[in-house]
Amino acid sequence: MLQAVHPMTFTLYQKVSKMAKKEKEQDERGLNDYGIIYASGPVNDSMSESICKEIIEYNIKGEADHLQMIINSPGGSCPAGFAIIDIMEWSRIPIYTTGIGMIASMGLLLFMCGAKGRRVITARTSILSHRFSWISAGNHSQLLANRKEEDLEHKRIVEHYLRYSKIKDQDDLEKKLLQDVDTWLNPEEAIKYGLADIVEPCGRNGW
Repeated sequence: MLQAVHPMTFTLYQKVSKMAKKEKEQDERGLNDYGIIYASGPVNDSMSESICKEIIEYNIKGEADHLQMIINSPGGSCPAGFAIIDIMEWSRIPIYTTGIGMIASMGLLLFMCGAKGRRVITARTSILSHRFSWISAGNHSQLLANRKEEDLEHKRIVEHYLRYSKIKDQDDLEKKLLQDVDTWLNPEEAIKYGLADIVEPCGRNGW
């Protein structure tokens, strides 16, 4: 036999159901729901496509007042990295960058592109600046043809450093950050050269 449900019981059931649904939705929310882009690993076409799409989608929705890109990367492909940089510069939404673990090579160039005053590195971050490497194959004529793109790539990198660092002279840049050997930097040096804006100190958990 069917029994009538007391109105108060039914209302309580509705509230509990709504609370359970809300908690489930919160549990299922990912970093993207908070405007956080996590760029971890080598910079390649897959990473580039994913990050570019995320930034474009955020701009289309227009709901976020800023984006937070967390970078932990040993570097990688220059074309893939510059594709990300182009979209970062295109974005109407400011993109803050945070470097953790390692920001090296193209990973450093991505980090440098963050909003002015909002490029944060942790005190333990490994930072590497160097000239790009290139592997060419083919006959003599093709190798000569490839040299043009190699020179253009170096020019793009130089222009990026001159735009996003305190160094404004190419000769000075090649002496300090784009030497013939790898240039490892500590956080204080990154601040000095204008590659980063803030160093996040260690030990914020009470120690």
